Amino acid sequence: MARKRSRSGLGVLFWIAFILLVLVVFLINRPRIESVLESTQLIEVIQRRFTDDADDTAEDPVVTRPEIEPTAPLETVPVLPDVEVPDARPDVDTDILPEPGPEPETEETVTPEPRPDVESRPAPPPEEDAEPARVRRGPVYYIRVTDDGRIHPEGVERSVQYESAPLTRTIEVLLSGPSSTELSRGLLNLIPDGSQLLSASVRNGVAYLSFNEAFRFNPMGVEGYHAQLKQIIYSATEFPSIDRVQFLIEGQNVEWLGGEGVNIGTPLGRNSFSN
Repeated sequence: MARKRSRSGLGVLFWIAFILLVLVVFLINRPRIESVLESTQLIEVIQRRFTDDADDTAEDPVVTRPEIEPTAPLETVPVLPDVEVPDARPDVDTDILPEPGPEPETEETVTPEPRPDVESRPAPPPEEDAEPARVRRGPVYYIRVTDDGRIHPEGVERSVQYESAPLTRTIEVLLSGPSSTELSRGLLNLIPDGSQLLSASVRNGVAYLSFNEAFRFNPMGVEGYHAQLKQIIYSATEFPSIDRVQFLIEGQNVEWLGGEGVNIGTPLGRNSFSN
């Protein structure tokens, strides 16, 4: 018995010494072992293994539950083809299709009605704009020089557009001068260049016409002054309401034109000149 106990004691001491040796070797080579385990990813594989086992054990009760649940809908699945739901849907769609048909027709009949109303509203404005635009056709006078050197006014037809002042527009057309064809016929404009009509009014058969300073100076002398006055007087007296013209310079009554002494202090008519 003593020998058996001694042998067992020696065996225990051997295993204790062996375990201590393994521990000492492990502690000495621990960094190497950890690096090897990390490089081989052995620890992660072991952890995944244990987690998979744990998940399998946890999913077992969950799997048994859906196995019981599909048994209930399996009984209801054959009911779906018996109801034939897709067949009923086209029936409902065909019932709805004829109803929206008349709705766009009513909308089409409503939309064209306001359009002619809108188009008829802007139509009157151009008619109102066209009403004040008026045209007067009558003569304006330019000068013809005869072979013996005499000058006399000669009228040419003009279509004058105006709104409310036909006399003003007529004198402005006169100041613009004769056309190229009229010039080729020998008609001249002896009103000084740069002359402008500043204002015009008519009272008791007299047209009061105010011109700028350029109207006062004619390079052709007395004959030129007479010619420019005749052009204005003859063109203005074509209006039935005008018999004479009172010439003004810058709105002021001036007695004489130029240094030659042509009197314009009183209203002048067609008979105010001897020739």
